[in-house]
Amino acid sequence: MHKTTKNTAFWFITLSIPFLLFLGLEIALRIGGYEQEKQQLFVEAPNTPDYLIANSKFIERYFPSFVPKIAPNAFRKEKLQNTFRIFIFGGSSAEGFPYNFYTGFADQLKQKLLLNTQGLPVEVINLGMTAVNSYVIHDLAKRVLPYEPDAVIIYAGHNEYYGSFGAATTQFGFTNSIGLKRLILWLKDWRVYQFIENTLQLGGANQDTGERRTMMAKVISESDIPVDSDIYHHGIEQYRSNMSDIVTRFDIYGVPVFLGTIASNLKDQAPLSDKPDVLSLYEQAQATYKEGLVNEATTLFLQVKELDGTRFRAPEEMNRILTSITQETSAELVPIQAVLRNASTKKIEDASLFIDHLHPNDRGHKIIANTFFEAISSLPKLQSYLKPNPIDPPSEISTFEKAYAEISIARLLVGYPFVKNVTIDNELQVFERIYRSYLNTSYIDSIAAVASKKQVFVPLALTEVIAKAYLKADTLAIVQHSYDLLKWQLRHQNLIESSIEFTLNSGKNEAYIINILHQVINDGNLDTRYFDLLASLYLLNENTKQAKYWLKETERRTPNAPRLFYNYSRYYLLEGDTIKAQKYYQQFVQTQRLD
Repeated sequence: MHKTTKNTAFWFITLSIPFLLFLGLEIALRIGGYEQEKQQLFVEAPNTPDYLIANSKFIERYFPSFVPKIAPNAFRKEKLQNTFRIFIFGGSSAEGFPYNFYTGFADQLKQKLLLNTQGLPVEVINLGMTAVNSYVIHDLAKRVLPYEPDAVIIYAGHNEYYGSFGAATTQFGFTNSIGLKRLILWLKDWRVYQFIENTLQLGGANQDTGERRTMMAKVISESDIPVDSDIYHHGIEQYRSNMSDIVTRFDIYGVPVFLGTIASNLKDQAPLSDKPDVLSLYEQAQATYKEGLVNEATTLFLQVKELDGTRFRAPEEMNRILTSITQETSAELVPIQAVLRNASTKKIEDASLFIDHLHPNDRGHKIIANTFFEAISSLPKLQSYLKPNPIDPPSEISTFEKAYAEISIARLLVGYPFVKNVTIDNELQVFERIYRSYLNTSYIDSIAAVASKKQVFVPLALTEVIAKAYLKADTLAIVQHSYDLLKWQLRHQNLIESSIEFTLNSGKNEAYIINILHQVINDGNLDTRYFDLLASLYLLNENTKQAKYWLKETERRTPNAPRLFYNYSRYYLLEGDTIKAQKYYQQFVQTQRLD
């Protein structure tokens, strides 16, 4: 053999050995089932093999020091032909923090769709999570394409600096190379990398802050990021690159994308930075507002946010990036920021719509849901199914949900960066006083406080609330919290039946029952009684368009049911057709005689 050939073979074999060893170890780890439960974004829903649900174990790859909550939105493994399926991406605002998932705009959007469409199965899968930024969304986006989304909604931007893989975070913050961070995310699909990461505890988990600190306090590596700094520009560029790639990918597959502009509390949130010049500008903005100069004050408040070096609120440049992307692609810009500004009581984003520095309150979430609904209503797939419905989801959140959120926010606000130079012991002492104040008020506040602080499984807490509400004959509490509980247990037939029966007997809560019925039917509970009851309730509300649809659905299943004849007589009476009304009433009377 020629010397050159021998040398080539030698180096080929030498260089192949590491690759072969890597491949062999990878195969061995896969055969052995190493970390098998962490490999799929979606897994079979518990006790419901026909449905999928987000896998919390998979989510761990993005968060080395904590695992965020993710909404338990089950969807069909095999998509029905006419199903309208939406995926929602974003951070904690998209998730619904500090509320439970059913208060967030994602679930409210689902309710809006269910109420305003007829015959269209709706699936809204909320992948919003605390501390998620564009890198995580970039990775998740490619993984949802096999599940045939009909639309994608993205509301994200606040976590580009301190979220996972952020430009100024302790989590994977050892590099700001866009290519390298994407490579790390790609490597996380390999069992060998997972093994090495688990063994060496890579990823930048902050071990010295202690478990008692809030997540916001733990993730900060740079507490002051000036506008002209390299880190600031890294955050902007990673957002631009990742969001552009995400939209382009969905564009290629023909999936409509809706990008919500990012909003935060401007007026009622002092800068998180302690820079004197920024604090002074905030005081100037407040004084300008008091003079009645709203537009000038808004400009100043925006400047304060831009100069606030503790960057938990997204810079305005990110909204300009979103605008640019929608001009260059088929994605649609949804003006969430402008809508919230206009809806705020002071015409500046404030505490009337935000529960803290950037998380919407329940009213804010409702407005966001309605805004996205208006945007996606233009989609051709929805057009033939849309039927305006004057009945909305109940606007008042339950007492439990309100207290649960307040406790969660209280824990956040007593610590860094909202309070400077506070020790962890003092932070916890203040929170403990707030927590105990809830224990000493109502039974619902007490249960909610314990559930929030000790992370009690929410359905268990809601079950306890309902049980105590029965003992106290607290009708509204039973209705509200049964409605909340059903969001977790839509397949619990006894709960469905008891909730409907009690709400009906209470006589004042048609909106709750209508919403419950729309949800259970959408979830595949096709009991004729539910169709019949919906028709009756819409007739009670003199909504003949909705009533007619549900009467037809009832007729398809039970064409000779006495109640169907009775309801048709009511329908035609409302329509002013007394002849048909009398005809159906006579048929009803005839069935009663036969009985």
